Amino acid sequence: MKSASLLNAGAILLSLAFTPILVLPAHAGGRGGGGGGRGGGGGYSRGGAASEGRFSSGRGSSQGERGSSQQSRSSNQENRQSSTSKNQTQRQQAAQSTTSKNQTQRQQAAQSTTSKNQTQRQQTEQNQQQNRQNYGQNAQQNRQNYGQNAQQNRQNFANNYGAVGANGNWSGGGSPGTWGGYYSGLAATGVALGATLATLPAQSTQIVAQGNPYYYTNGVYYAPQGNGYAVVPPPKGAVIPSVPETSTTVYGPGKNYVYNNGVFYDPSGKGFKIVDPPLGLLVPSIPDGAATVTVNGANYREFGGVWYRPFYSGSEVVYQTVANPTG
Repeated sequence: MKSASLLNAGAILLSLAFTPILVLPAHAGGRGGGGGGRGGGGGYSRGGAASEGRFSSGRGSSQGERGSSQQSRSSNQENRQSSTSKNQTQRQQAAQSTTSKNQTQRQQAAQSTTSKNQTQRQQTEQNQQQNRQNYGQNAQQNRQNYGQNAQQNRQNFANNYGAVGANGNWSGGGSPGTWGGYYSGLAATGVALGATLATLPAQSTQIVAQGNPYYYTNGVYYAPQGNGYAVVPPPKGAVIPSVPETSTTVYGPGKNYVYNNGVFYDPSGKGFKIVDPPLGLLVPSIPDGAATVTVNGANYREFGGVWYRPFYSGSEVVYQTVANPTG
């Protein structure tokens, strides 16, 4: 058995020894250094790389490519990580720079606004203080001017028209004397000697006496005073268009006069002129505000600058015009 087996092995070896070997050119396509393509001769070459133990198959090449691709991906990943880290760092730096710049700008703007507002407030306070000082100075000056003007007006009024004193005494002007109760005797409601009003009553008539303007209406006389008008006694020399209805006629030597509440009118010309009466005229009454003066034991009465001496005429008291007993 052993001999037979050896004989068979030898035959096989001899067959192989005489079997032709197909050698392909080195430039033939295929996998590895000497392998033919699948569409080629259909076999492998034992020469070239295969014969030297360097046989390379397609699978090995793919593994190499995958390894290279993996390295490339790893490199790309590192590059992306590096780029991402770099971009992130740049963004952080840019954000920090922008934030710092914005913060600086906001601080500068806030400081500028604060400084500007503070300057404006200081300027406003200074302006307000100056305005208050100016207002106070102007107000004080206005008060002084008003006081001076008022005083000057009163002085001018006193010089031109007179001034009222105690008990209806009127000094200076065109009708000095005692005029207490004159307007109450006329039943002129709400009218008092020396009272002032802003506007004249309706239908007032302008008259002139001793070169000064007056106004007359319903038995009341007014004189301009400052921005208004003051109630004054009847001015001597003024001519009015009519006399009050309560007037009476009194008889003097060769001439008749119209008398009303202590005032004598001469009915000549185009109206009634206020005059001083002649001595010796008798009148039935004088106003209640007339002043009483005793001279050498005799009583006299004075009203509106006219002096009277009372005496009885029958059972009634009458008043006769006389010269000033006091000289």
